[in-house]
Amino acid sequence: MTADRQRKIPRTAHQIARPPLLKIYGLQIAVVLLASVTALPLDKVAAYSIVIGGMISVIPNAYFARQVFRYTGAAYAREVTQAFYRGESGKFITTLGLFAATFAFVRPLQVIVLFLAYLIVMLLNAVLLATHRRGVQTA
Repeated sequence: MTADRQRKIPRTAHQIARPPLLKIYGLQIAVVLLASVTALPLDKVAAYSIVIGGMISVIPNAYFARQVFRYTGAAYAREVTQAFYRGESGKFITTLGLFAATFAFVRPLQVIVLFLAYLIVMLLNAVLLATHRRGVQTA
């Protein structure tokens, strides 16, 4: 049993629904940096391509999460909806902008490594959120 249930302290919807964002994005950044440091002795261009691809995934997702989890509860239904749309559009625009800036200003670049890092971090995000949700449901 969890400590909340043992003490009979009810958890609010905010505590149940909000994932530990700092842990999730901190872990993603740590994985990206570890992969980059591992690749550095083999290929410097691949190492910074990993960092750039990973950050193109982390930064927009963190912005989206910050917008979405700003409000909780039925009293804030309108704000939650607006925050979701604002977060999603901001995430899309930020992702496009970061990719465009990368292709415009970073030379040389390993494009395949960049996209692989981007996809792997996106998958890691989904796995971490699913793991969090599973832990909340069993608690």
